[in-house]
Amino acid sequence: MKFAVIGAGGVGRVIVDHLVKAEETKVKVGDIDHSRLRDVKRSAGEASAFKLDAASVAQVERFIKGCDVVINASDPRFNLLIMKQAVKNTVHYIDLAGESPLSVEQQMRQDRGWRKAGLLAVLGMGEDPGLSNIMARSGCNMLDIPTEIRVRDGETSTSEQYPFVALFAPRVFLEEAVSPCHYFEGGELKESPPMSRKETYHFPQPIGEVSVYGMDHEEIHTLPYYLPKKPNYVDFKLALTEDSANAIKLFHGLGLLDAKSMKFGKAQVSPLSVLLRLLPSPSQIAGKIHGSAGVLVEINGEKSGEQQVVKLHVAMTHDEAYEKHASNATSYLTGTPTAICARMLAEGRIENRGVIVPERLNAESFLGEAPGYDLRVQVEKMKGGQ
Repeated sequence: MKFAVIGAGGVGRVIVDHLVKAEETKVKVGDIDHSRLRDVKRSAGEASAFKLDAASVAQVERFIKGCDVVINASDPRFNLLIMKQAVKNTVHYIDLAGESPLSVEQQMRQDRGWRKAGLLAVLGMGEDPGLSNIMARSGCNMLDIPTEIRVRDGETSTSEQYPFVALFAPRVFLEEAVSPCHYFEGGELKESPPMSRKETYHFPQPIGEVSVYGMDHEEIHTLPYYLPKKPNYVDFKLALTEDSANAIKLFHGLGLLDAKSMKFGKAQVSPLSVLLRLLPSPSQIAGKIHGSAGVLVEINGEKSGEQQVVKLHVAMTHDEAYEKHASNATSYLTGTPTAICARMLAEGRIENRGVIVPERLNAESFLGEAPGYDLRVQVEKMKGGQ
């Protein structure tokens, strides 16, 4: 099996670490940053590392040629470029998140060409989206009529070294936080202001009770349409500490999240690019943060004529992630589902073809692989109203 991983950040390193452990496997990783490539080589010496500009069509084509699966673990804005080169060169494709709902629609429109080529492209195959979609599918399979799906991303991260941390791609995280919140209800998407619809949600330990905020996320745009059993309601909420929520509001109020370039002396820079340069990357914070991270999917519906609630959840402490995997919990929970999917695909254990979202995969088969990767998905069932 030959894998090409584009992006050597915190999540990319987790993916590579998993893939190099398989027998008769060759893994190459590409990134524009030499320091990230050095870090990957230190943790996964069996992988081949190459400098790569993911914005270059020619470089991407050379990098993926001859591989079985390419994974985009870099910025989502390169998804479509990499995807087009993958189908052209007969390579299966996986990414971890979409640039925007519109960009995901553009990717989904490539379905016919991928089916014709006998190839598979899996979009948004990380923690959430990704594992969350698969858990939603599994929970819906346990019910006769699923009516409501709530996705909750929980975390209690703290750091003595950094006043503000983003546990996944900082640009994506900040843009999501200040974008209008969407949720699906009664057959249509509805909108509310950024960081609205706040609630206190009780996660199982080690996360516990935290404040979560409504966000615009891929699950809202796919679960109501691609699940075999269609729910009437879907939302997504993300946990933010009070300090993090206040910091994001301050960044936004000061214009520091503006991506438009402005003249500063003789240089043209955007406030967002400066802020991102100052923030630590997810790969830098491993071993320097404490607390926990995880995702929970709550599905309400009917089973044998009775109201029932099914909850699937997975969590990990940052300390455990660092001690066992030299990672932070969010990077580990994001990269591991990607690696599972890549292995299953390369080994011929996924029959789907075309362009799909994770809820179209065989959820039970996928979750059956999870324990072997230290991914402990728990399931709770209870009568409705309990």
